[in-house]
Amino acid sequence: MWRAWACAAAFALAACSPSAADAPIAEQWRRLDLNVTQIEFGAESVGQLRFRGGLHLQVSPDDVFGGLSGLEVLEDGRLVAITDDGRWFEAQLNLDEAGALVGLSDARIALMRDEDGLPFENKAAGDSEGLAQLPDGRFAVSFEQRPRMLIYDLNRDGPFGAAQRGPRLAETSRLRRNVGLEALAVTSEGALLVGAEGLNRRSTPLWVAPLDASSPAPQRVNYPLSDGFALTSLDHLPDGGFVVLERFYAPIIGARARVTRFAEASLDASGEALPGVELLAEITPPLAVDNFEGVAAVRAPDGGVRLYVVSDDNFSARQRTLLLAFDLVE
Repeated sequence: MWRAWACAAAFALAACSPSAADAPIAEQWRRLDLNVTQIEFGAESVGQLRFRGGLHLQVSPDDVFGGLSGLEVLEDGRLVAITDDGRWFEAQLNLDEAGALVGLSDARIALMRDEDGLPFENKAAGDSEGLAQLPDGRFAVSFEQRPRMLIYDLNRDGPFGAAQRGPRLAETSRLRRNVGLEALAVTSEGALLVGAEGLNRRSTPLWVAPLDASSPAPQRVNYPLSDGFALTSLDHLPDGGFVVLERFYAPIIGARARVTRFAEASLDASGEALPGVELLAEITPPLAVDNFEGVAAVRAPDGGVRLYVVSDDNFSARQRTLLLAFDLVE
């Protein structure tokens, strides 16, 4: 997790009363009054991505919002995201008649729970980074500072549901603190594809972990990195393969982002390095760019592929929570 601009965030929401876990799902969320502003990207397209709308999300200074680190967009246009201080965020995407992103509505937020159904004890325990929806509708979440995966039945239990332990990964003890399990996606066979951040490294490990694995899943292959970029998010593309979001930051240069993709068959290639990684776009200033940490791939209104990317503001007034939409142009 990039912390160059970050301010330490207090875990500001108190634990709910014991009876709250039995409340209806609709009562387990807290409404969030977002100030949503449309922004300009600075270009009609970049690389193979065509800009299809961007939003700047804000709340009042005394409210708690920020740190968005992973997201999924469901078929009904509902956005589900997680924050790196252990919360769920939901909202409805609003598109215009041409399919461009123009707003968000019905925003709400709630605390995420551990395996005992309790809020995480501190930020290190609740540093959730990767989010992926499983074929059965449940959600898998990966954690960075204490590398592990938890499974949530958010649709059945709401945000107060206790987590179930996900599959284990081999050799996570070798990961450096604060650069742990950053990226998460689901393969076509329903296994979890997990990636570590790999900050300031030439490559970073990827694991493929079946949900029913009885032993820790071994590392499958290394994702190649270059030029100071780090792996921040993964998602399965509607037409097959995976999209990858990479992030770069340096104090003088500022923030940059890369979007790549690779075929699922590349995960089975022999050798240590993942082959066939294709650069789709590199987003650099003066284009609208921030600390992009989450990507979601869905079917676009016109039948193509739509990508949504979101930035983590690190709860800092010097950063922004941006949600951008792009259509993939082949």
